[in-house]
Amino acid sequence: MDFSARTLPSARGVPTALVLALTLAACAAPPPPRTLSPGEQCLADLGAHGVRYELAAVPASSGPCAVVNPVKVESAGVPWNQPAVMSCALADRVDRFFTEAVEPLARRHLGAAIARMDNFGAYSCRREVGQAGRWSEHAEGRAIDVSGFVTADGSRITVEQDWSRPGPRRDFLRAVASRACDYFSVVLSPDSDRYHYNHLHLDIGPWRLCQTRARTPAARSLSSTIDSRASP
Repeated sequence: MDFSARTLPSARGVPTALVLALTLAACAAPPPPRTLSPGEQCLADLGAHGVRYELAAVPASSGPCAVVNPVKVESAGVPWNQPAVMSCALADRVDRFFTEAVEPLARRHLGAAIARMDNFGAYSCRREVGQAGRWSEHAEGRAIDVSGFVTADGSRITVEQDWSRPGPRRDFLRAVASRACDYFSVVLSPDSDRYHYNHLHLDIGPWRLCQTRARTPAARSLSSTIDSRASP
């Protein structure tokens, strides 16, 4: 197309040269930014929140052990004792839970900041423990097992040692488990069964169940009624 000044019509009262400049500017305008897919947006959110992660290599599968948008997380809020592979959605939820719930609870009950979160792992291609035939939420990277925390002064709080021992550590762990029910679909604790004597199971699967003594009996009973099938 010939953009010479002789072929361009002039708006009334507007110089032809200005019309030419505006036309060329419109042609050179950059395209609108591309809309991110949900998976890309999740990864962008992790980066924006300071989560340390890398894309994870999970064996491709269309079966029960496929993980949507897998990441290998080293820290979320604070460093972890070991990296854990999980879905991006779970990583984002754990990060929010730690920042919004765990840190304030630690300052309230322990008078200290959390310096590390300990976990037993997340992704694991296996069936549920104690439930023949059903696949675990760990198999899709939608569950993590939290075993304890380390405070800034070096004190170590563990579910195995401190869940039942009276004191601020017990109160902290039970408050954490209770608040977890507001962030995760299923929360299992030492109150649930013998398989969870040393960790909190947190998942974002399709079932709903909150099993922690810190919740009121009515709330626990209602959760169990909603879905008694939920388990790790």
